[in-house]
Amino acid sequence: MKPLTDISKIKQFYGKHSQATVKTFIIIAQCVLLLRTVCLYKCKDKGGEVSGKREIKASSHYKRLLRFFDTKNVIAFCEGTFMFILSMLGVESSMIVLDRTNWKIENKNVNLLTLGVLFNHCFIPLCWQQMNKRGNSNFNDRQALVNRFLRWWQRAGKQIKDSIMIADREFIGMEWFEYLREVTIHFVFRLRENMYFELQQGCKKNDS
Repeated sequence: MKPLTDISKIKQFYGKHSQATVKTFIIIAQCVLLLRTVCLYKCKDKGGEVSGKREIKASSHYKRLLRFFDTKNVIAFCEGTFMFILSMLGVESSMIVLDRTNWKIENKNVNLLTLGVLFNHCFIPLCWQQMNKRGNSNFNDRQALVNRFLRWWQRAGKQIKDSIMIADREFIGMEWFEYLREVTIHFVFRLRENMYFELQQGCKKNDS
């Protein structure tokens, strides 16, 4: 693999962060892709190859990777990553995918609500939020995430109109559906058994 040589072009998306921080982020991303793991202790062994600094010990690369996660202005960094990914994909309007994943690290809940796009049959996560609870999201959780997605999407010069959101049956509800209509996002969701919605009447009925 060739060493990173054009970080300056990537840096334009991260105005509030140093070039060193951005370079470390790219190194981490490349190590994860090469090794197919997010374990930083394993990624350190590829740090020299990816960064072009093979003379540096793996333990030093490991410390560098760990320091990245002390980065300040995390939301601004996530927005920069959003813009960076969109610039590579070049999408104008796309399939939007909403999903959630929940697991535990010891006694801590890790419950991520994630929104991204479907590109070449692959889901690309673009923004997310950690919910400090277990279980399903509610309308306010989803609305806050979509509002942030829309702000960043528009700042990137993209049009959201006529995009289609795909989601599982967890993400249903009249208030939520009406909100998506208001922001001009079409949707295709799985529904629970024996359930359908009549949006025009604004009521939920059971299929008899």
